[in-house]
Amino acid sequence: MIIRISEEEYAELSEENGGYCLACGEVAYGVEPDARKYTCESCDSPSVYGIEELLIMGKIEFGESDD
Repeated sequence: MIIRISEEEYAELSEENGGYCLACGEVAYGVEPDARKYTCESCDSPSVYGIEELLIMGKIEFGESDD
């Protein structure tokens, strides 16, 4: 899964300790920037990663948001 977000959204998620679940695509808050395999509150999958970790993994693509 590649997450397409704007640079502004990335900065906001970085400041708010945000991340994404790679299983269901939900935004997660309260996760460390380098979080790996945290449990998702929406789908209970251990697939939540911090926003900086996702960038390092190549899962973030900058552009117009998919939303």
